[in-house]
Amino acid sequence: MKILKSLLVSLLFLASVSITPTAAATQDLKVHFINVGQGDAIYIKTAKGDDILIDAGNRDGNDVVSYLKSQKVNDIEVMIATHPDADHMGGLDEILKSFKVKSIYAPKVSHTTQVYKDFLTAVKDEGVKIKTATKGVSIPLKGVTANFVGPVRSYSNSDLNNWSAVLRLTYGKKAFLFTGDAETTSENDMIKSKQLLTADVIKIGHHGAKTSTSSAFLKTVKPKYAVLSVGKNSYGHPTSDVLNRLKSNKVNVFRTDKQGTIIASTNGTNLVFNTKPAIPGTVTATTPATYKLTASLDNRTPKQYSTINLTVKGLPSGTKYKAVFRYKSKNTTYSGSMGKKLPVKISRAAKGFTVKVDVSASYKGKSYKTLTSFTPK
Repeated sequence: MKILKSLLVSLLFLASVSITPTAAATQDLKVHFINVGQGDAIYIKTAKGDDILIDAGNRDGNDVVSYLKSQKVNDIEVMIATHPDADHMGGLDEILKSFKVKSIYAPKVSHTTQVYKDFLTAVKDEGVKIKTATKGVSIPLKGVTANFVGPVRSYSNSDLNNWSAVLRLTYGKKAFLFTGDAETTSENDMIKSKQLLTADVIKIGHHGAKTSTSSAFLKTVKPKYAVLSVGKNSYGHPTSDVLNRLKSNKVNVFRTDKQGTIIASTNGTNLVFNTKPAIPGTVTATTPATYKLTASLDNRTPKQYSTINLTVKGLPSGTKYKAVFRYKSKNTTYSGSMGKKLPVKISRAAKGFTVKVDVSASYKGKSYKTLTSFTPK
């Protein structure tokens, strides 16, 4: 009996060892930039299994609820309301009604809209106290570092965009910067605060409005990738100003309006996306065209009084050229177009005398020359 008990204990111990999960240590952190049209909704699943939600799109949050359920989310460890605008906060009340939310962060700014009132009511019903999102506040999460880098200071209540909670999240060697609708005033304050702002991926502020994503901010953050959460709108988002700044900084750009939900995955060393950039940031340099002028005659030993055809190539079609026929007794100049045959009647050209044909042309400020010849017989 003692031997049997010992054997059972040993088997149980081995079984407990064999079912101990080891995959968690190699899991990726995933960031879902959910396509909610003209708005923001970002879902983050950490490698340790924590669920983070930043904003939830416009008034109806049911699409975000459905998306989170499709990702097997049953509760949310951290909810962040970046600021009171409806296209960011609008769906958060539905999230609070549908999931257990353990902690909520928001900047210390209020609003009088029904959206904001609905959010506060849902928070109260959840029984959670809102924690202030401001520079220097860290979110306690395992396996990642999550710090608010903005807002740096207080702004007027009418300046809601600059109140945006800006989160910098790092996992291993990779960093993300989530900017809400922060505009250049907030961006400049973050730069002046001397915080660490560099990130591999930036969520572009205010859907690509020209009042956000300044050149100075991009040079400070140094992103390799940018995500534009944008939909059909009457504001002209994303603006050409921002797209040009991103292009100048060689940033790869993803767009939810053109590509749907964008998912970034990282193991802390490598970073991959579920699709290719809508606008590649690193454009292969075009090799400058090299031109070489050539001239040919269809008959190098023509008879007197015959017609020969000169063809000049090597520059773009239609480019004009001059051809100087240097006969024994005189020079005759002709004009032609690149690629087209130029008929020339040689009349009584001296037999046995080699007539040189000097050809010259200009293209984009550069001069090109070539030479051919014929000998009448």
